[in-house]
Parts: sequence; structure tokens; C-alpha cells
Amino acid sequence: MPALPALLLSIHFLVVLLLTIAHQSLSQTPLVPTVRMAALLDDPSQCGRGERLALALARENINSMMQGPSRARVEVDIYQLHGDSQYDTTEIMCQVLPKGVVSVIGPASSPASGSTVSHICGEKEIPHVKIGPEESPRLPYLHFASVSLYPSNEDLSLAIAAMLQSFSSPSASLVCARAECLLQLEELVRRFLISKETLSIRMLDEDLDPTPLLKEIRDHKVATIIINANASLSYLILKRASELGMTSAFYKYILTTMDFALLNLDDIVADQSNIMGFSMFNSSHPFYMEFMRSLKLSWREGCDQSPYPGPALSSALLFDAVHVVVGAVRELNRSQEIGVRPLSCSSPQIWQHGTSLMNYLRMVEYDGLTGRVEFNSRGQRTNYTLHILEKHHGGHREVGVWYSNNTLAMNSTSIDKSASDTVANKTLIVTTILENPYVMRRVSHQELQGNERFEGFCVDMLREMADILKFSFTIKLVDDGRYGAPGLNGTWTGMVGELISRKADLAVAGFTITSEREKVIDFSKPFMTLGISIIYRVHTGRTPGYFSFLDPFSPAVWLFMLLAYLAVSCVLFLAA
Repeated sequence: MPALPALLLSIHFLVVLLLTIAHQSLSQTPLVPTVRMAALLDDPSQCGRGERLALALARENINSMMQGPSRARVEVDIYQLHGDSQYDTTEIMCQVLPKGVVSVIGPASSPASGSTVSHICGEKEIPHVKIGPEESPRLPYLHFASVSLYPSNEDLSLAIAAMLQSFSSPSASLVCARAECLLQLEELVRRFLISKETLSIRMLDEDLDPTPLLKEIRDHKVATIIINANASLSYLILKRASELGMTSAFYKYILTTMDFALLNLDDIVADQSNIMGFSMFNSSHPFYMEFMRSLKLSWREGCDQSPYPGPALSSALLFDAVHVVVGAVRELNRSQEIGVRPLSCSSPQIWQHGTSLMNYLRMVEYDGLTGRVEFNSRGQRTNYTLHILEKHHGGHREVGVWYSNNTLAMNSTSIDKSASDTVANKTLIVTTILENPYVMRRVSHQELQGNERFEGFCVDMLREMADILKFSFTIKLVDDGRYGAPGLNGTWTGMVGELISRKADLAVAGFTITSEREKVIDFSKPFMTLGISIIYRVHTGRTPGYFSFLDPFSPAVWLFMLLAYLAVSCVLFLAA
């Protein structure tokens, strides 16, 4: 019987031990409350960028991985901005604060609203996750309140500088749509200031007409052009450049917009065009195909436009932002059980867990739809990659990768080819005009077809060029039978007009080079030089004789001088 109390004591000790272990286990993984966040959207487009669907997909993806009734549920409240207004944004934020959110996400393309959101979140110590470009100038007192999933201005400048270095371009031109362009690309401009290379900067006017700027760039023979504008304005600039014949192999374009993949440039891009931009999408992500399929189905249901251009970067950044915030909340819950509280614009109360959550946000490591997500001490994204894309007919292809440690890896692309390589194995349309002996019709041209109908010096020269450069050609007589002259509205006639309108790739004829024509088209070295000349006979030298002093005047002149001398002498005699 004395063993019975000892047995009961052992059982009691075992029960206490199990309860202690269970309590410690529960304390290490406390119950997580509902994670509520707010998303501010500013999508003004007719068909939308898919941002609402991206938030819904992120919420469902996270909630499906959480099992059991004790697990947290993610809720995202969506607020629509109707303009980039600080007053409207402040009013909306005063509606967000009483909801008790752990974070505010967005907006994507409203810089003034984004700065207002960062300021309010900083005062209430609520983390703000940015998905749009960095504000210019960057406000230092907002660093502790926000993190940015969008590449920083410094990283974008370094990526463009690395591409220019790989091109070996001694000069470039920067086309800016807004005055903040120089602040956004400050690092790029600084690099040109301390180097021997030149960077010309041109600002669009209020009418947003890029034609005068493009003509200046063409006249200065600048081959590399950087366009700092949104996707729609970048398309307009490239459209005007195509009309001016500036999308040939001799021009390289770098677009700073992160929605480069959405641009449909099939009516602009030629086989030899060099138009490049950036993308952040991680196609190897396990949810990437499902994300693409869902947004494409939503586009077809709610939009009449076709084809589907692809997902906007802002939708993918919103998807990643929700996952980043939830990951930070989970990590914070492992150390302390957090709770949310309603706040107000009219009270000085702050969220007591906001600073801790902000610190955990900076320590998040996540592989998302936009690649690796990590932040530095300033809340900027780090340790990620930018994919460099090049446009071609029907889409784009990846030609390189830029890493955030300022390392560039370029693939073999058309930018590395010379002008002679770009015409190899291609058929060029050659415009010309009938003129003897340069281009003539053969005697039996009615019985012949194609290029065999013509002969002459220019035709023979064109065939030699085709053999050397390995291309084929089709001769086409100019429609109006003229060489080319400027019109009243800026258009050109003749062969010059066909080159500008891209009806022909090359003009081969006895073509006079003038300063006006050189401003709109490029000439080769002339094969014949004509001009006004003066012909004179070179006098042959002879040995001087005894009467060489008489050579300045002819014998008749000397005779008249003698007669004049005698006549004057007689007159003087008679007068005396």
C-alpha cells in the first residue's frame, strides 16, 4: 500500500509536466487574430490592371494554406482613389484607420497620394507597403514607416548605366515626360557628369508632342535614346519615332517603365528594331501560371479589347505585398501576441505594435511573383533581379538580367550586331528612278520580270552590294517619279517620302545630296561628284631674248605708243 501514494505522486508529476509542455507549445505559437489590411487602388483604365483580382487571389491563396478554426484569416479592404489628390486621400485614410488594419498597401501610380499615405501611416505607426515608383525627392522622415516593393530610383539608374556601358555608346539622349525625371535618374545623370560621354536631356512640352524632340535627336546623330515615361506615353513616342524613320537598326531605345511587357508594338517594331525595357515577373513561381490564367479570364469577361496584353506589374506587386505583410505578422506573433485597435485622425493614439511589425517587415525573405523580396535598412528592395526584354514581332524575348548588386549579364542579341549583319538573309525594297546611265529599262523589259527588267550603273552596284552583304532586293520605281522635295505640311515627295514612310528600305539612284535631305534620311558616300568648273590654258615657258622687254604689250600697242609720241612732240613744237 505505501507504493500507492508514490504512484499517484508520479502520475500527478507527469500530468503537470505534460501541461507545462503544452503551455510552452501554445505560448510559442499563440493564436493569431484576423489579419486585416487596406489596399488603395488608383486604376483609371477602362479594362483595369487586374489589381482587385490579384488581391482576391492572394487572400484565397493564404487562407487555403491555413487549416483549422484557430488559424488567422486574411481580409483585405479595398478603397478606390478617384485622383491623385492629397485631400481625397486624407479623407479615405480617415476611413481606414477605424477599421483596425495592420498595414496599408498602395497606391500604384499616384505619387502625391502615396506620400500622403506614408505621412499618415508614419504618424500612426502603421506599416505602409509601397507598390509604385519612389517619390522624388525622397522624404527622409518617412523611411521608418514604409517599405517599397518597387525598384528604387538608384537601382533603375544603375541598370540603365550598365546597359549603356554594354552598348559602348559614347552619347545618349534622355526624353523626359515630367520634371521629376532628373531626380528619378539622378544617379545616371551624375555618372555622365564625371565621364567623357555626353547625355542630352529633352523635356516634352505641355502638348506632349515628341516630334520636335525626336527631330533634334536625329539631326544630332544620337543613336541611343532613353525614354522616361509611362507605358501609354512611351508608345506615343515610339509611334512618332517610327513615322520619322527612327526605328531602324541604328537606333537603340531603353524604356524605364516597368510595364514594358504590356506594350503592343507590332505596328512599330521592324526586324532590325532595338527597343528594350525591364520586367520583374518571376515565371518560375509555382502560382505564376494560375495567376496569368485567372487575370486573362477576367480580362476576357470584362473587356472587349483584344488581345490580352498580360498582367500589369502593380497586380503582381499587390499579390506579393499581401504575402509579405502576412509573413511579417506571423513572425511577430511568435514573439508576442499582437492585437489591433481602431484609430482616428482626430486623436493622437498610435498602434503600439506598428514599430515591431515594421522591423519584422524589413527582415522578410520571400520568393514572390516579382522575384526575391528582401529589404534593406531604408525599406528599399534589395537582392532582386530585373529581366531585360527586347521587343519583336508578336511579343518580346529576354536578352539579359540585371542583378541588384549592379551586375549585368547580357545574352546574344541584335544590339551586338553590326549594320551589315542586320540585312543578312533579308529582302529589301529598293526605290529608284529611271535615269540614264544609272537605271534604265532593258530593251526586252516587257518580256522580263522582277529585277531583270532593269540595268545600269546603280543596278550593277546594287547587285555587288547584295553579294557582299548577303541580302536580296526588289527594285521598285518611285510612284510619283520624283527625287524628293519637302511639302508644306512637313511631308516629303519622291524617293525621300517613300523612305520616311517606310514604303522602301533603300534608295539607289543618281541622288543629289542636299542639306535638307540629310536632315531626314542618311546618305552613303557619293560615287560621283559634280559641280561648276573653270577651264584655263597653262602658258608654256620660253627662253627670254633681247627683246623680251617688249612682251608685256603687243606690237600694235607699241606702234600706237610711238605714233602718239611723235604727234605730241609736233604739237608741243608748234605751240612753242
